[in-house]
This record gives sequence, structure tokens and C-alpha cells, in this order.
Amino acid sequence: MNERRHRPGVVGPLILITIGVLLLLNQMGRLSWDLWGTLWRFWPVIFILIGLDILVGASRSTLVYVLGLLAALVVIGGVIFYAVWQGGQLPAPGPSAFGTETLTEPLHDATSGRITLKPGVARTEIGALADSPNLVEGTIEYGRYSLKANRNVSVVNGRAEFSLQGRGRSNTFWWPSDNRSELWTLRFTPRIPLEFTVQSGVGNLDIDLSGLKVTQLDLSGGVGNTSVTFPATSGTTRASIDSGVGNIRVRIPEGVGARVRIDKGLGNVSMRNNRLSRSGNDYVSSNYDTAANKLELDINGGVGNITIE
Repeated sequence: MNERRHRPGVVGPLILITIGVLLLLNQMGRLSWDLWGTLWRFWPVIFILIGLDILVGASRSTLVYVLGLLAALVVIGGVIFYAVWQGGQLPAPGPSAFGTETLTEPLHDATSGRITLKPGVARTEIGALADSPNLVEGTIEYGRYSLKANRNVSVVNGRAEFSLQGRGRSNTFWWPSDNRSELWTLRFTPRIPLEFTVQSGVGNLDIDLSGLKVTQLDLSGGVGNTSVTFPATSGTTRASIDSGVGNIRVRIPEGVGARVRIDKGLGNVSMRNNRLSRSGNDYVSSNYDTAANKLELDINGGVGNITIE
């Protein structure tokens, strides 16, 4: 009797080899540690690879085995290429930064603004200025291995553009620590409408927009918990939250009409806002059609719980 020959799995060894190569490149300074914040958002790919592994293991065909191996390589390679392209490239050399940097940018004659924030390994706190003629004020408390953040600001035809991107050296383990992570504390003007794009790598996000006029928020989290309080008087605010690994907490002010769409990923949804009720795949407030201030929110959860208050 011919015994069925057991074929070794392809997914486990490929994942281990890939992680080892990436960590080696990180440690050698060839790739930024921020790469991992983007990679975490592709956790569903694990199920694709497991499915390929099952199909390959169930077949006696050498051709199927080879094709499965090639497919796994293509999937892993595609994810890594996208992650590197989206922010895993090594930052250009720059001056080291240690201590605290103070940020102040005047509003000038701007009547609207777009804010782009890309903290790498940092805890980030965002809020509103109380009474100031400036567009933004704040501080960055750098870690031991930080590089000075890239800052760009311009005002063209009444529209302010402000961007801040964190950078760090690639010579230490990537998980945040007291001498590795940064603290960004930023306050923005409530005088003009603002659009926010926030792309976080590793670290918690505490975003309080309650005192701001925010018309758009695009938030991509990597690894860390996220807390967002939305504006009370901004007209219509459109927002999307794409989380990687970590819990999401959303606060919707009283009087704001809200429609919330949730893809919970691997986690639970806790609805603590009794003004919202389920309507198909959405949660909609009873005053959504008549409210002067509205929130359109899409949440794509990764690994973690989602709480709506």
C-alpha cells in the first residue's frame, strides 16, 4: 500500500523568514521601524495564507504545491511592498533631537486649513487653542533615538497647509519605551474650518476636536489605543477611522446628528450612546435628519474593541 506523502506547510516558514529578514533590515538601519505600524493593518492576509496552506496540504500534486508557494510569496511580497511604499522607507539623515521642541505657526490670512500629522513612535494629543492668533501651537518631547520632525507650512489663496512628520533612528527595538517614544501635544485654531489627516505608527492617540471646526477627519492608526471626541458645532463632519491593533473610543457630543458605520474586525462593539439606534449596518441618531450639526463616521476596526459614547 502506498502511503500518502506528507508535504510540509509553506505559510509558517515563509512568515518566520519574512519577519526575520525585516527585523534584520530594521536593525541594520535599512528600513524604518514605522513599517510595522502599516503592516499591522493587513492582519486579514493571515487567513488568506492559512487557506493557501490548507489547499496545498490537501493536494498530492507537485504543481499545486509550487503554485501555492508562489501565491504565498506574491501575497507576502505585495503587502511588504505596499507597507514600504506607504511609510516604511528609511528617513533621510537629519539632526538628532532630544528634549522638547516648541511649535508655533501664525494663522496669517488663512480662511481654511488642512492638517497632516504622521507621528511615528509617539503618543499624540490633539486639541483646540483657547485664544490665540496662531494656526497651531504645541510641543514635541523627543525620545533618545529621535530625529527632528519634518515640518512644512504654507498659506496659498487663503488655505493653510500644515504637515508634521516624525522620524526616528532604526537602531533599537521598535516597541515604544521611555527613551524611544515621543509625546506630541498640539493645539489648533478654532477660528477656521480644518481638515485633518492623521497617520499613526505606534502609540496612543487622544484627539479632542470638540472645540474645533473640523469638516473632515481621515485617521489611520497602527498599534495603540485611539480616543476621538468630535466637534459640537462644525456643520457637517465627515470622518473615517481605520484602526490596526488597539481599542477605539469615540465620543459624539449632545445635539449632533450622527450616522455611524462600523466594521468591527476582531473585537466587540459597545454602544453606550443611547441616542443612536441600529438601522441595517448603521447606527443612526433620532435627530440625524433635522440636526444643524452632523457626523458621518466610518470605522474599520482591526484587532481591538470599539466603544461609542
